[in-house]
Amino acid sequence: MKYKIEIIDSLDSWKQSRFDWNRLLKNSISNTVFLTWEWLYSWSECYLNENRRLFIVCIYKDFELIGMAPWYINHTKYKLLNMRRIEFIGSPEAGSDYLDVIAKRGKEQEVVASLYEFLFDQGRSFWDCMLLREIPSSSLFLLHFLNKIEVDGKYAEIRHGSYCPVVSLPAERDDFLLTLSSNRREQFRRHWRMLNNHAGVEYRSFSSEDCNGALDELCELFKEKNKYYNESLSQFIKIFASQCNNNDWLQIDLLSSDGKNIAALLHLRYQEELSMFLMTVDKDFEPKISIGNVLVGLSIQRAVDQKLTSYDFLKGIEDYKFHWADKGRRSLDILFCRKKLSPIMFLTERFMKYSAKMILK
Repeated sequence: MKYKIEIIDSLDSWKQSRFDWNRLLKNSISNTVFLTWEWLYSWSECYLNENRRLFIVCIYKDFELIGMAPWYINHTKYKLLNMRRIEFIGSPEAGSDYLDVIAKRGKEQEVVASLYEFLFDQGRSFWDCMLLREIPSSSLFLLHFLNKIEVDGKYAEIRHGSYCPVVSLPAERDDFLLTLSSNRREQFRRHWRMLNNHAGVEYRSFSSEDCNGALDELCELFKEKNKYYNESLSQFIKIFASQCNNNDWLQIDLLSSDGKNIAALLHLRYQEELSMFLMTVDKDFEPKISIGNVLVGLSIQRAVDQKLTSYDFLKGIEDYKFHWADKGRRSLDILFCRKKLSPIMFLTERFMKYSAKMILK
């Protein structure tokens, strides 16, 4: 069998591969919204710059596309030395989860073997090290890639990445409430009753096809009430929304009182799962009520009614997420360096800092 490698290094050339990209993704075990062409292309439009160059590696077998590594080269400096670092498109900005190399189902080992050979042969002049964040611990790319490194006697640093709490959704709304602890169930009902004592309380939910106005409302509340407001993140969300108008991938949930928004959630809806990407809350409205938790509960109940199978809180270990979740998913970060001065110095310093922390503890 003959394998062929092609590199996509410009947005113009990448734009032409939208259909092939998503078709391969749907035929992989890595199929998440964070690896869709729409998500990654939107991220690239916002966050690529003169120091970041597309480095998408496409693997073909007998003219069939069987794998894609959605990477870019980050040109950085370390101790006045230049360093070219491979990273996942989608990271570190914008909070993407579950990033991975995309491979046709059943072809994962072939894709990794071809990719590994390319990196240390024709592609060795492109990179010095790689820092791959947010890889699912269950990734077959990760399994086979680390195995290749071990067989070759090389070293890769592996660290815990993010943890994503997840709620398994039952078939009926009443069944969902019964899965909660008695305290959580009573608090949700009590706070919802307390909130309804205020004038004109309304819960609204919008899908992709009619969410443009709701997205503006969410961004306005985010800018007004969140000290971590980021203009580039809002711009990214709007670009992504414009890219997925034909897909039902966005859901915006708003909670208002007397016509004024007091909480908003931006959800990503993909396959049979709803994921909470962004929350913003007016904490001054009623301090005795956990408004954010009320909106989460209403959104989860709606997801149950729509027969979705799970609700993913995405990265973050905030306490409120674990009041709802019944399981979770772990991601890993890997750092892998070639035998060159700048990456070895970088890796050595990281190791020394980590060792010092262990000693001090």
